[in-house]
Amino acid sequence: MEQDNKEKLLNLMTNKYPALWAMKHKTIKGKPLTFVSSHNPFANRPWQQELLNDIHPNKVIQKSRQLGLSEMAVTEALWFADTHDNVNIMYTFPTKQQMEDFSKTRIDPVLMASPYLQSKLNKKLNNVSTKAIGTSNLFMRTSGDGSQGEGADIDMYCADEYDRMKDGVELAFAESLTSSKYGLMRRWSTPTVPGRGINALFLKSDQKTYLHKCEHCNTWQEITMDSIFQIKKDGVNKLTGEIEKGTFEFLCKKCKRPLNRWKPGEWVAKNKDVKDLRGYFISQLNATHISADKIKEREYQYTSKQLFNNYVVGMPYANTSLLVSEEDVKNMITLENEEFSRRDDYIGYVAGIDWGEPSWVVVLGLTRNHRIQVVSLKAFFRSETQPLYDVKCTISHLKPFNPNLIIADAGYGADKNTELLRSFPYATYTCTWKTVTNPHSPIHFTDRWNESTRMVTVDKTSKMQRTLQSVKRGFIGFYTWNDEMTQTIAKHLQNVRILDNEKDGIVYQSATRVGPDHLACCLSYGLIGIDRLTQYGINVSQGYKMEFINP
Repeated sequence: MEQDNKEKLLNLMTNKYPALWAMKHKTIKGKPLTFVSSHNPFANRPWQQELLNDIHPNKVIQKSRQLGLSEMAVTEALWFADTHDNVNIMYTFPTKQQMEDFSKTRIDPVLMASPYLQSKLNKKLNNVSTKAIGTSNLFMRTSGDGSQGEGADIDMYCADEYDRMKDGVELAFAESLTSSKYGLMRRWSTPTVPGRGINALFLKSDQKTYLHKCEHCNTWQEITMDSIFQIKKDGVNKLTGEIEKGTFEFLCKKCKRPLNRWKPGEWVAKNKDVKDLRGYFISQLNATHISADKIKEREYQYTSKQLFNNYVVGMPYANTSLLVSEEDVKNMITLENEEFSRRDDYIGYVAGIDWGEPSWVVVLGLTRNHRIQVVSLKAFFRSETQPLYDVKCTISHLKPFNPNLIIADAGYGADKNTELLRSFPYATYTCTWKTVTNPHSPIHFTDRWNESTRMVTVDKTSKMQRTLQSVKRGFIGFYTWNDEMTQTIAKHLQNVRILDNEKDGIVYQSATRVGPDHLACCLSYGLIGIDRLTQYGINVSQGYKMEFINP
């Protein structure tokens, strides 16, 4: 009887705590799963235990790579499927290929290596996208399309590489949780830029970080890049980037003596008052299998400072030279008030339009001394009773300017652009953004104008970069700061970020945002028109121009 009670208690504890369940039923490369080791640096990951056992309904994890967190995510999903009856888990990936590779290389081996899980697996419903475990189901889908979450009642949602998910897609999957009594949300990712994606969520959370205690001065501290000190003065070959073993060490920030990362630390929340969102941050700096030498070696090897911070340190990073500030706009207030019609002071007008709710409009004037001036900013809302009301308002606003060119967003509402084209048949073009990943693509350098379709195709990244640079360097004038729309375009410009990405070993850049960027897009559309009007700056003698450096 006593033995039976002990077994029941053990089973209860195993089913309650995912970490215990994993130690009992899961192996890694044929060996039992462990979290703490005194001799194997790869098996010593004590910070995984609390992270896995935490069954908070809404959990986010900001992380670096090579920490086994995808393994932990699979573990929690399998634990939930095994220990709960009739539940559905949705696990998403940015691309179909990632989903298939993960299913074959991460999930299938775990199921095959465990006789227990093999006994629970429904062999008739075991494919690359669906696993039936007992009475529960694990669905694997791509997060590139919100329709994957439509009509699916789920109890747990897991989003892998959250920062690579398309904007808005998450809402469809989250909606599928509303009827569940569990409603578990799990999101994790390496970060990208500050205030975006996983970092935006982490900043809103209770922000749990892993602290280590110095054995010498008893100071608890978070390990950062400032914890790495150079011990050997001549240990770095500056020409090759090679590092002699033992050149760098992790030291206590207070007493500057060696910091023992082998000993388990503690998770501590920075924002203890936050209860609704549980956030964790973990970095390669905490991993005993990655030395200080190796961290510094990677820092020297990475061509992108952002990717080093994202992948290795687990921190977001942005190039501050392309971050527009409020002062950048305030310093270029060159017009007293908004204008509403064409004036002889300008040799040409271009309008940029970003359709949506509301629809946003920027009107640019090119002065006789070849300066670019923002003369009007508008937002027009749709009407519930009048079709194309926002388009008609846009047309009415633009007619007094008689713009030379109008560049409008091609990606939203073909009926809007058709109506615009009817009113301005010789001035209107639609713009198609493309994010070019091939560094040799001609779209990087030349906008593709198609007269028959009235469409221009451009590289979004280079255009947004040029817009930010033009604002920061004072090439564009704005009107009074007291106008709410001038303040709004400043905020929209501040929300634009240029992101470094890596694909198949090639680093490329893309434009993204951390908040609304509609007027920034309008300004970019307008500058595309200015390029067309001035033959890419050839006719511009000052201000917005190509600068030449004399040898």
